[in-house]
Amino acid sequence: MDWIVPYNPSILALGAFGGLQLLQLLVADAVSILRKHPPGHPPPGDHDDFHFRSIRAYANSVETTGVYLLVSAFAILRQADPDSVNLWSLVFVGARAAHMLCYWLDLRIARSIAFTIGVIALVALLVIGF
Repeated sequence: MDWIVPYNPSILALGAFGGLQLLQLLVADAVSILRKHPPGHPPPGDHDDFHFRSIRAYANSVETTGVYLLVSAFAILRQADPDSVNLWSLVFVGARAAHMLCYWLDLRIARSIAFTIGVIALVALLVIGF
């Protein structure tokens, strides 16, 4: 298992991404509870509403989870260059944190930029794996 040690920053990035998702889930649930929103019903589709944005931020993170897990596991298991894998894993998590904050704060252009950086990081991890 010594081969995995150089990938510790990537493994920490996986944990950090899980923590970000947990935070987003807790915020979205807390807002739903405070608003007495009935479970299982979508919130009104209004980007001016923090409740809607908190749920969408969480949902968007969930949508990227599978891809991130697959491409990062692929790169690590292929024993791709650890420095590159670690860099792009951290870029991805940083971009997702920025995306979350931009969604919460309704910074639409910045949110799109953060999303794009995250996608670039995912593509980089895939390419590095090959």
